[in-house]
Amino acid sequence: MLKKFSVSGKAGEVLNWSMGLFLAFSIISLIDHWTSAPNDGQTALTELFASVQKHSAIQIAESAVLLLTKLAMLEIFRRCLSRSNHFLLQLSVIVVMLLTTLMTFVSFIPSVSVTPYGITELQTGGEQAFLTGIYGSCSVVLFFVNLFMGIGLIRKFAGMIRWYGLSLFLCPVLISLLNMCYYYIYNYVGGVTMTAIITYGTIISLLSFALNLLPFCLLRGSMVADD
Repeated sequence: MLKKFSVSGKAGEVLNWSMGLFLAFSIISLIDHWTSAPNDGQTALTELFASVQKHSAIQIAESAVLLLTKLAMLEIFRRCLSRSNHFLLQLSVIVVMLLTTLMTFVSFIPSVSVTPYGITELQTGGEQAFLTGIYGSCSVVLFFVNLFMGIGLIRKFAGMIRWYGLSLFLCPVLISLLNMCYYYIYNYVGGVTMTAIITYGTIISLLSFALNLLPFCLLRGSMVADD
């Protein structure tokens, strides 16, 4: 069975650039998450970075770049499946691309509003509930589409392609289990200090970050450029 897809040299360059930008902006987004609320205990450099990152335009730019890099790699993978005459798997990739795009655009929509007195408040009305519902529904559908595609890749391919298929549903499950563990420790385990809880939260955040990156790293590894 096929272990890796062969792509053209041009497609290989696109994959390399997309992977590099994806990793770079993923790390920037992780730092953004940790430094989005400056405080007196942070270093001057961290405060400066946080003051820039707090603007929604910067965060939108980060999300846009991440979306484009994902779509570029998935599109090349879709073409590989198309050449291999796997219609349903190719269709699954298209659905994944559409859902990923929709979820990203929904996340662009501000979840806060500014009152006439200049006070920022969270939106709690029907509009925000509707957007939250769309995002949640897309997440559920995306999981099952990835599950279908992952099983198909495992059955029909070998090597790195099979590992990529396995990661499509295994990584989200592991992330959910990590979040459940943190929730259980935070709410039900007695005698745990706040310092320990923060440490556990940091560890789980880093593990979740790595698990989110893994499928795209395997996706890149499943395609090799022709010499």
